[in-house]
Amino acid sequence: MKGVGILVTVGPSCDSAEKIESLARLGAAALRINTAHISRGYIPHITEMARKANRKHGKHMGIVVDLKGPELRTGEFENGGFHVRKNTNYTIGSQGSSDISVNTPSALEAVSDGDSVIMSDGAVRFKVTGVADGKVTVRSSSPGLLRNRSRVNIPGRLLNLGAVTQRDKEFIRESVECGVDFFALSFVQEKNNVSELSSIIQELGSEAEIISKIETRKGLENLDEIAASSDWIMVARGDLGVEVPLKEVAMAQKKIILESHRHGIPTIVATQMLESMVEKSAPTRAEVSDVSNAILDNADALMLSEETAIGKFPLEAARYLRDIADYVETRANGFPEPENFLGNRIAYSIARASKIVSEEIDSDAILAFTKSGSTARMISAVRPNRRIVAAVTSESLARRLNLLRGVDPMIVPEEYSESRTLSEVIDYLETTGTFRLGQRIVVTSGSPYFLFGGTNDVRVITSGKFLGRGYPAGKSLKGKITMKRNGKGDILLTDGITSPETIQGFKGLILRKRVPSGIRDDLRSSGKTVVYGTRFVLEPEEGDEVYIDTGTGVILGSSRKDKED
Repeated sequence: MKGVGILVTVGPSCDSAEKIESLARLGAAALRINTAHISRGYIPHITEMARKANRKHGKHMGIVVDLKGPELRTGEFENGGFHVRKNTNYTIGSQGSSDISVNTPSALEAVSDGDSVIMSDGAVRFKVTGVADGKVTVRSSSPGLLRNRSRVNIPGRLLNLGAVTQRDKEFIRESVECGVDFFALSFVQEKNNVSELSSIIQELGSEAEIISKIETRKGLENLDEIAASSDWIMVARGDLGVEVPLKEVAMAQKKIILESHRHGIPTIVATQMLESMVEKSAPTRAEVSDVSNAILDNADALMLSEETAIGKFPLEAARYLRDIADYVETRANGFPEPENFLGNRIAYSIARASKIVSEEIDSDAILAFTKSGSTARMISAVRPNRRIVAAVTSESLARRLNLLRGVDPMIVPEEYSESRTLSEVIDYLETTGTFRLGQRIVVTSGSPYFLFGGTNDVRVITSGKFLGRGYPAGKSLKGKITMKRNGKGDILLTDGITSPETIQGFKGLILRKRVPSGIRDDLRSSGKTVVYGTRFVLEPEEGDEVYIDTGTGVILGSSRKDKED
């Protein structure tokens, strides 16, 4: 059963066709391209290789383009650096008029006395002592060296930086031309940041989803409104660990996942998942615990960064992450359902019902017919302990759903999108090997109007083509039909018998006629699977594989093409 999605960052260590194919086979749900370190042409290069790997291996890996976003940084220093002394006053402002210049002085308008200013990824810290005439006066609390364009953080302040830079827009246009599936938005502070990116990609005609990265204190404070306007939330622990004390990061992760999941918004945990594997072939015990706890926190996906982008063991890192996730998920259950789901309440109720029914009958899978993907998202969010198959007619939608926890997308031909006959689509899915004969499946769909879209129906089916029905006894059984008393099949099909001894050597018996009550009682107590008084609409042939569902008396046959061939 597919569980947590694995998001893999590509880079020099794994941006070859061979490595990307290997990542696909290892179960990577999506590939991440970090635009902070690339030039134009790289996105189409990776996208083309990913699409080829998908076609070759029958996968649906998506592409995530991570936008660098606007950053507040220091300017240029003489000799390339500036030495900060402890307990010393400095000014921050425009180039030429301050000790330390920044690239966007207008962002300092949000600063107030007592604020913290952090530079160089937390290495150098200041406290604001005054604001006047466009300058900020600070006092250093730690010494250190500031290099050119050092990162500047002002935790808790809404900085007027916008959400998307001109450089980002160029990568967005290139990405849309390639049909990428997700955009990750950096340094999200409020919902307006998400709206800005959403408007851009909609104008370009893209259906790509937005992953909002929570990596500032302001973003953490505005999490509720950001989650409500985003498709995904990422716990970006790297920069978040600069804006909040390190001791708070683990609890911030739990809060972000919990609050996002309350609204049914899926989450990704990122940064330093298996960082030691940049240099070593195996993770540390602490890293294994970190990955395990992210899954237990109820994250939908986990992300590898430097481990696969520049690490020495990219494939080993992906394999370890998948193996850890698979193990933990076999022992983790009972996750909470969303409390304030933001989508269609009827469809959400059907999603919850599908989970309850699947657990009650111990189904093999939940099959969701979905036109937009929302039903699959809802079912994933309620966390059923079952395989979720999302039947879609769009490859791009399949790639977007592939990252969701527990969701296995399956593409069906476009002509089925207008079908009203469930059995037609089930027959098709059986021919692809998605389901096996006799598997019990909980189905959600838009019946009785259209299967895809407008979810308002949940039902239970057993995989296979309906052959006939009778009066059952015993346990459900799958086997091969024979009409001969000395045949090689598991199930004897005959008109009638005179005694139970005639079915010795068979696991089951299908009788066309009713039998006397005395013999019927003997058959029931024999431990055999029996169906009597059977009527067929499709006659089975010698050697056909069938499934007898003794819960309903239905006899099902295989719909697989290899049977027809």
